[in-house]
Amino acid sequence: MEMKLNRFFLSLLLLTLSFINGVCGEAFSVKITPHHKDWVYKLGEKVEFLVTITEENPSSRNFSIQYEIGPEKMPAVVNVSQKVKSGILRIDGGTLNSPGFLRCKVTVSSGDEIRTEIATAAFAPELIEPTASLPADFDEFWSELKSSQKDLPLDLKLTPIEAKSNDKVTYYHVDYQNFEFKNRSYGILSIPKGDGRYPAVIRFPGAGIRPLGGNSVVADKEVITLDLYIHPFPANMDNEFYDQLANTALPNYMFFGTHDKYSYYYRRVISGCLRAVDVIHSLPQFDGENLAAWGSSQGGALSIITTALDKRIKMLVALCPAMCDFTGYLNGRAGGWPHFFNQENRSMYQNKQVISVLSYYDVVNFARQITVPGFYSWGFNDETTPPTSFYSAFNVIKAPKRVHIIPEGKHKIYPEQVDKTYAWILEKLREK
Repeated sequence: MEMKLNRFFLSLLLLTLSFINGVCGEAFSVKITPHHKDWVYKLGEKVEFLVTITEENPSSRNFSIQYEIGPEKMPAVVNVSQKVKSGILRIDGGTLNSPGFLRCKVTVSSGDEIRTEIATAAFAPELIEPTASLPADFDEFWSELKSSQKDLPLDLKLTPIEAKSNDKVTYYHVDYQNFEFKNRSYGILSIPKGDGRYPAVIRFPGAGIRPLGGNSVVADKEVITLDLYIHPFPANMDNEFYDQLANTALPNYMFFGTHDKYSYYYRRVISGCLRAVDVIHSLPQFDGENLAAWGSSQGGALSIITTALDKRIKMLVALCPAMCDFTGYLNGRAGGWPHFFNQENRSMYQNKQVISVLSYYDVVNFARQITVPGFYSWGFNDETTPPTSFYSAFNVIKAPKRVHIIPEGKHKIYPEQVDKTYAWILEKLREK
């Protein structure tokens, strides 16, 4: 009985202490922004970073703050630690004299609580030029791939997905012939029910190994959608299957085969993306003309690449595209995902052969060939696909461009991006 009472009073004491800690305001939040509302600066203009520390219950305690400032993804040039109170701290961020992005990373701690935030100021980003070189036989290399597929049967197999289909849309698992190595490609297709002929959207996936669910956002608007799976396995297996792939057969697939332009992993991927255009054109429900590409991160890269190589795509969306300007790191600035030449990977990949191979897959070199309208969106705080890298590609695109920037945006898809990109696609389709 005495032991039970002791446990009861101990639990009561812990509950009381937890309540007191909450009342005393242990919790706090940190926000950091550049002092320009749009986060954009002229070359040589000073940036001031504003750090706001907010307590749930104000107190007089000190916070430890450590901040570092430097060009994004590069070693810091400023590193300071100090004690502060809650409120607003103004940090002199310096400036850049050449186009790029300057990032301030702040870590604030009090006891066991730690908060880390970043803010990234843009300096004349519209003037960022690519470092990627264009191979003399770039067009020939990709024309060879397309011609090798020309006479290969598509061998399209559509398997209805009854559990997902409804009275408006029928869903299918898609299985089709890739190219000369006899690989198959896969995806999830949705086709509106009805007797009409419809426009279509191909959705290219972000990096990773996961099952596909198909897309209903556009399908419900009477638009055919094809979600691609880029790996050589069906797109509708159990989650455990993909978890095993990620841990065994396909870890770090984005680094596979960089010793040869014909063996790099993305050659087969891009082949499957190009054949996906054939899939859409083979459908009797397709209107034969209005086809859009849509993707984010790795998918944003594949959206640009496929649109550049197949002129049957009439518009594209690319959100925070990856694979842009790989060699940025070799020129003292951020390069594109998957960061072959950053400090972690440089010793393995910095050689003439790999640099040459990657030039055939750099999005910059495809962006030069975009001729159709595009919608592009990103955030300045993206640490996975650095804005320096995708501005290198964006700035060489001469076709009409719609832009939506979320300055504080990180590497994820925001609801407003989804709403705006699909609204733009539907608007463009109505113009046809």
